[in-house]
Amino acid sequence: MQLEPIFLSDDIKRQLPEESSGFATIDVTFRERMKQVEGSPGCLGVAAAGGIVEDFKDANEKLEKIQKGLKDYLETKRLYFPRFFFLNDADLLSILAETKDPTLVQPHMAKAFEGIASVRFNETATIINAMISAEGEVVDFTNIVDVDSPENRGNVEKWLVEVEKTMIDSLTDVVSRSNKDYACKPRTSWCIDYPGQVVLATDCIYWTKEVTEALNAKRVADYEKKLNQQLLDIVQ
Repeated sequence: MQLEPIFLSDDIKRQLPEESSGFATIDVTFRERMKQVEGSPGCLGVAAAGGIVEDFKDANEKLEKIQKGLKDYLETKRLYFPRFFFLNDADLLSILAETKDPTLVQPHMAKAFEGIASVRFNETATIINAMISAEGEVVDFTNIVDVDSPENRGNVEKWLVEVEKTMIDSLTDVVSRSNKDYACKPRTSWCIDYPGQVVLATDCIYWTKEVTEALNAKRVADYEKKLNQQLLDIVQ
């Protein structure tokens, strides 16, 4: 019962042909035996039917091999994209069973990427161009990820590797721009131009630099006044 929806998926059938064929054979045997039970509810009558024990023993052995094949399959996907280790087997299978619809990865993004609620697709769901936090903050990607390219189509683990790299590149870019803008923009406008985590990172960089300068110049008291004024400017 648990394996049935998995092996009904065309994507899984394509990627696990041997296991899918084996499961289909077992499924036919099981349904035939259940029809016998329906026609003869008495357990003695069913037990008297020839070959039933052998059929179920054979089915159990085949199911063990199928489940091992399925586990090995999931392991290869996790080794290719290690963040899949954050997902349980059921979640991962739900993604791999519907690779034709890339948007089905959305409910699992928060498990794979801490702090990321979703990614933004274009209207045709073929391009990913931004990431979105749980608070709704958006970071546009420096490069788009084409989930429908020949090498990515149907291979969710491959385009998720691209997404991860693009996330890193995009955050590097936005933090760099934030650091530059901090020095030339009013602080009150700068802090609302960037996502909260980027603001905190830049603020920590400049705080460390300015505290060091204040200590070297023995002007810590003056720097305290500056910090207090910055707080007042923000809350006003």
